Amino acid sequence: MATKTKNKDVPAYLKKTVDKYGDIIKSGNKVLEEKSDYKVISISPALDIGLGGGVREGCWLTLTGDPKSGKTTTAMQIAANCLAEGRKVIYIDAEGRLKDLNFQVAGLTPDDMVVIAPVDKPLSAEVLLETAYKLLCDPEYHGAVLIIDSVSSLIAEKELDGDFSPKRAGLPKILSIFTKKVGQLLPNQRGLIIAITHFIANTSGFGKSKMSDGGIKIQYQADTRLEIAHGGEGNPAVKPMVDDNGKQIGQKINWKVLCSSMGPPGGNIQSYIRYGHGIDKTQEVIELALDLGLIDQRGAWFNCVFMAQMPEIAKKIKPEVDFDKPEEVEKAFKYQGMSKMRVLFDENPELATKLESIIKVSLF
Repeated sequence: MATKTKNKDVPAYLKKTVDKYGDIIKSGNKVLEEKSDYKVISISPALDIGLGGGVREGCWLTLTGDPKSGKTTTAMQIAANCLAEGRKVIYIDAEGRLKDLNFQVAGLTPDDMVVIAPVDKPLSAEVLLETAYKLLCDPEYHGAVLIIDSVSSLIAEKELDGDFSPKRAGLPKILSIFTKKVGQLLPNQRGLIIAITHFIANTSGFGKSKMSDGGIKIQYQADTRLEIAHGGEGNPAVKPMVDDNGKQIGQKINWKVLCSSMGPPGGNIQSYIRYGHGIDKTQEVIELALDLGLIDQRGAWFNCVFMAQMPEIAKKIKPEVDFDKPEEVEKAFKYQGMSKMRVLFDENPELATKLESIIKVSLF
């Protein structure tokens, strides 16, 4: 229901419009005041820092990359974070490939998700998007996160009902209409839309050899755009994440920030996905600490020098250590090999949380 305006400066000839549609005429200061308390949705330690804090609610986020590069897992990690905040999650399974592996993300509770997927025959883009839009309009779903996986697999109704001969199906136009409608809805509902897109060949002969699909309007609508792409020499788009024995346990992803709702564009972010776990937030914290010198690495040895900044936790972990002697403290929290240091973090989850806070304070 539209709320009656309290703005006394509304001209008399517009009062009927305001009474009908609500407080649609506001001062710039009023708008800034309303948007100042928008919450920030966290993705992971590294991605949050690279984006300037995370993703602001009321935004549209696109995740673009090659197949099997970690887009769905990243989206599911955001979903898990949102569920922990009490937000609802809507998932459009346009690809029809949602499987048990996709749900293997720490903190993700599938029973709390709503999945929109075909039953006995394919569904058109119109049906899938309209169903999601109606849910977003429901007050019960205000603040929800909608995942479209993927934009590339949406199919227009006239293409779905036709034969396999090539024709202009109008999917970009359908997506354009959807983004326009959601664009007016999302800021007020304070939700989040995550659109997963793929790279396609750029046949124009201009610019990059690959470009994101889904049409230009999606790129215009997105407040935050992340792309899994090559980050220069020695920094491929996706790299195996291995343990001390060389066994692959996940993958390291290089994200490019094309734009952000929280900070300036540009820059590369390295994120870590551990198989069967989702985004490895602990590993991201460790890598950030290494970059900032909070963990000193010399060869295969890792010295957790940051422990000096959290003496209460350090004493709880190793009460037998004389913390008045720096050399004893250094020896107590020195480990040979990343896997042995990981045991310290795995057995003491508060360490990663505290260390992440120290890192963010030093960077922001």
